[in-house]
Amino acid sequence: MNNIGIIGTGIFGTALALTAARAGNNVLCQARDKNVAASINLQHRNAKYLPDTPLPPTIRATQEISEAMDFAEVILLTVSAQATRSVLQQMRPFVKKDTIIVLCAKGIELSSGKMLSEVAQEEVPEATTAILSGPGFAADIAQNKLISVTIACKKEGIAARLAQMLGTPSFRPYLTTDIISPQIGGSVKNVIAIASGVVEGAQFGDGARAALITRGFNEMARLSKALGGNFQTMMGMCGLGDLVMTASCSQSRNFSFGYEIGVCGNAQKPMEENTKTVEGIYTAQAVMKCAKELGIEMPICETVNHVLFDGLELKPAMEKLMSRPYKEEGI
Repeated sequence: MNNIGIIGTGIFGTALALTAARAGNNVLCQARDKNVAASINLQHRNAKYLPDTPLPPTIRATQEISEAMDFAEVILLTVSAQATRSVLQQMRPFVKKDTIIVLCAKGIELSSGKMLSEVAQEEVPEATTAILSGPGFAADIAQNKLISVTIACKKEGIAARLAQMLGTPSFRPYLTTDIISPQIGGSVKNVIAIASGVVEGAQFGDGARAALITRGFNEMARLSKALGGNFQTMMGMCGLGDLVMTASCSQSRNFSFGYEIGVCGNAQKPMEENTKTVEGIYTAQAVMKCAKELGIEMPICETVNHVLFDGLELKPAMEKLMSRPYKEEGI
């Protein structure tokens, strides 16, 4: 049996702990909340985030990052994108030369505009960094429903090794050495999902939502290509697959958040009342920072950013998008 560490025991981290345990691994979760750690160890469930799902005894918990790092060679880092750098800094003293850190958050760091792999390279350069991305809601993963994901690592053989460690009949990884596309796909799709939710909430119609998702994929692919990503990777689970799921399902926090904006007609109330981690909010700003530096047009992401942070109402936002010059298909 392999030893796998999980840093972050929210619903997603707990779901991935279950996946790792089902694949035959010993799992040690690091939880900041002592009550969560106690619940996992004594009740064999995460009473705070996943109370109705029993956890096998092969999943244990600790409050100490050092203990999780010492326990496992492979670490799944499941904290939010904006918290990733600070947690990597806490992990840094305990990283060994053979440590593999799998980045599971989907987002771009707002303060720097950098992908999380770049953040990891700065903070823990001695570790091997991999990416886990793709269409899979935490609740579905926890319930052992059929899920396909992408595991990416530049180092040959690492993604295949991780797939052998984590893969089960209901959790199927696809492999790539392209770490750019999974990160850009996993990040930008959250912004497009907010826009898709807006279209649904405002009742603009199914045709409008289909067009938005299609053009949104174009923006994802354009940014990924500019950063060195492979279009074929973007056509897989971590790009098209993740976009289709996140931009068309009420289970998606980003879609649901956008839906509330669509109902309200602007973002003021949803922004004020939101208490959940909606990665697309911060990613909208980070993506536009990156796009401007590269000179890339991303009109949907730009419009979402204006709606979220500049008070742009939906009617002028849609008029602005629909008044753009006609283009050839695929551009």
